[in-house]
Amino acid sequence: MQIRVMQWNVLAHGLANDGFLVSQPNEEGASILDRARSVQVLGQTMKQRAKKSGEKIRLKDLPEEMKTWDPPPFDFAQRLKSNFQEILQEEQRYLQEITDLPKRCAMITARVQAEQPDIITFQEYDMFETLNPLLEAAGYSAGSDQGSYQELAQRVKDLGIQLKKGGGGSPKDFAQKYRELLEEYAAKGLCVCPNFNSTARRFNPDGFDDGVAIYWKTSTLKSREPPDVWTYDMTGDAPAIRVKLQHNSGSPLDVMTLHLPSSPGKELRRQLNLWQLHELLGGALADGPPLILAVDLNSDAHLQPPLGQDAKVQVIAEDGSSEKVEFQLDQPLRHTCFQLLQSGTGTGTGTGSRRPYSHPADVKAAKSMANCDFPHWGLKNAWGTEDRIPLSVVKMRGPASEQVQKWGELTLETTDHVFCSPHFKVAQCGTGYRHYNHQDKQDLMRRFKDPQAPNQEELCELLKGLIPSSTIPSDHMCVQGYAPEEMEEDFLLGDRVLIKAAKEEPKAWEGTVRFIGITDFATGEWLGVELDIKAGKNDGSVHGKRYFQCEDKYGLFLHPSAVQKFKASSPRDIALEKAKVQEALALAMEDHDIETIRRVLPAAESLGIDPKEIHFARQIVDSVASYDLQGEVKGLCSSLLKLRRTLENIEASSSGRPGATQGTSYQELERRLLSESLPKVLEHFMQGAQSPCKAGKAGAAGSQTDVPQVPQGILSE
Repeated sequence: MQIRVMQWNVLAHGLANDGFLVSQPNEEGASILDRARSVQVLGQTMKQRAKKSGEKIRLKDLPEEMKTWDPPPFDFAQRLKSNFQEILQEEQRYLQEITDLPKRCAMITARVQAEQPDIITFQEYDMFETLNPLLEAAGYSAGSDQGSYQELAQRVKDLGIQLKKGGGGSPKDFAQKYRELLEEYAAKGLCVCPNFNSTARRFNPDGFDDGVAIYWKTSTLKSREPPDVWTYDMTGDAPAIRVKLQHNSGSPLDVMTLHLPSSPGKELRRQLNLWQLHELLGGALADGPPLILAVDLNSDAHLQPPLGQDAKVQVIAEDGSSEKVEFQLDQPLRHTCFQLLQSGTGTGTGTGSRRPYSHPADVKAAKSMANCDFPHWGLKNAWGTEDRIPLSVVKMRGPASEQVQKWGELTLETTDHVFCSPHFKVAQCGTGYRHYNHQDKQDLMRRFKDPQAPNQEELCELLKGLIPSSTIPSDHMCVQGYAPEEMEEDFLLGDRVLIKAAKEEPKAWEGTVRFIGITDFATGEWLGVELDIKAGKNDGSVHGKRYFQCEDKYGLFLHPSAVQKFKASSPRDIALEKAKVQEALALAMEDHDIETIRRVLPAAESLGIDPKEIHFARQIVDSVASYDLQGEVKGLCSSLLKLRRTLENIEASSSGRPGATQGTSYQELERRLLSESLPKVLEHFMQGAQSPCKAGKAGAAGSQTDVPQVPQGILSE
């Protein structure tokens, strides 16, 4: 099967109030660059003034502030000073126009119809009542009980209002109520979850900002069972949702989406969130059906570790109150969220405390886990590289924003991602922007800050796509992934197989197929595998029903796409390889070709070539190495004698003068001996003593040749 994924942060209805710099219709890139640089200088000026005065500058104060502003020589900066109020009204009017909810939803639907994804994941999703009928008409579904979303959203909103008024319990109690509410509606099959107590709701008090949702194309996919819902953040106010789907081909598929906290300074908090979700998933991602994770990480793929040691994390204290805890990590974070999701085997290394991350976290848990190795998810990113990643965010807040402290901050980020489990081939993924690495992004920012820098054309083109725009109804570019699953093999009972997700540990994950068919614990076809060593989960039975017989902890059930046949060499192939190696070894021994002998010996041993031949080959290598070493030692000793005679002559000629050069001569002798000849001889000596030949097993004689010795009598000349 082939799965097309559309990952989209559509930004809640409060987008217009956040005051983004908007690219105008048919505007030239150079004009946008001029506007962006002007707003950046304005933002820096306002920050400096606010810092000096100690007072926060508000949008309504700007007309007076602008009168004292000394703008840079940019066209737009000059117009800002003379016509600020007019420009402000123009930007606000255009923002309101392009963020009109029905228009945005129509734009989203048109993009979906053009791309025809199998799966759509949303974050900051508060437009359900407007967008859902359009997506349904286009052939997509978000669950079986969509009519109940309005009631769910209202109950969540009321819960948040009650919390802010301080009635009815602690934040911990409200988080528990919120989680129970989501679980209640998930049981009905609803795959849309609003956030609880969202800070973005201040922009849209009447809305249900912001949540997550998963849609799927009903012509190719259907829901297997009700979704799983978790609240994963420190204060339990954000949901993660996993939908269990089945393709028309009969193959099961899981899809998961979530939205992590924003800003670079919250990397530790995001990693703790990923830790918790890993625990909630059971930490065994390789055992289940294929997984697609489409996520707004809010963590740039190009964040550069170390990520700092000062940490501030909001947690729930033992009494249920919320507090921000500051502490010092034992060492900087070694990975980014982007790396944690795709590295390792999905089991975690855990050099420190490896306790489960239970919700809600207490102070002690946050401190202890911050100093551990975080568990890795073992996924693959959908574009197959850790270097060049498509940008999903290119935006800047302009003078219409009430967040004055953010004016002029140009954001170039790779924060929206599509990951997939190792069951999938590397997919293709993209946005409207080309792929960038860390150095590319740094270069773009350098060119933005320096109007005299060369190659401004690419920057101009990039800024023409500033989000939001008349074509993108979001503050993130839609990320699209394409995930073709590998062809599933035909298995027979008794087949030798290898677990794909654990190729780095082949001995622990080879086994024999003992069961093929339908099970009671999950839909679809499953393989029961008896592993070669004790690394499984059962004895061939699950929930009291036996599917095959094996020793306890040697049995494992897997989807066929997670397993591949073990392709062992035939006896004929082994015989041909043995003859080839034996001939190469014989020729090398005849020619005393030491390099070839050393290269061929390991293969000769593994293929079972006559131990006598291997023993003779080792003797040749050792004798040649000993002869070469003796020659080098003789040469070194000869040099030492020459140096000694030279030193004696120098001492004799200078014996009658004060301040003789004896010390200098000895230093020269030491330099030439220790820094030039001796290290090379010692290196050859160690290579002879620790060569691959000597590291192997003893030959037929049961002993190895001695390490070459330094010849005696050389220094007594």
